[in-house]
Amino acid sequence: MQYTIIGAGPAGVIAAETLRGLDGEAAITLIGDEPEPPYSRMAIPYLLAGAIDEEGTHLRKREGHFEGLGIQVLHDRVTRLRPEDKTLLLQGGVEHRYDKLLIATGAHPL
Repeated sequence: MQYTIIGAGPAGVIAAETLRGLDGEAAITLIGDEPEPPYSRMAIPYLLAGAIDEEGTHLRKREGHFEGLGIQVLHDRVTRLRPEDKTLLLQGGVEHRYDKLLIATGAHPL
């Protein structure tokens, strides 16, 4: 089974970790369009105020956390979804196949 999650924020990270706990054999890919490790946007004010450093914004602090769980993290943007053949296209030109897809890209503030 290939699980793919679009969105590397808190919802995407928790979903990937939960899936790993439920299915130890599945392939899990977490796709985020920013070059940084998955981080919490809620921590940005603390970073700007100097209360924490950049690492303090990271959702998982341990080096190799995702690799240790067998979760592949891709830093790329999804440009096209093709649900009819269960594939998506990344901005870098790579086509990615999935069995199950979760879109966890967040919301827009009002």
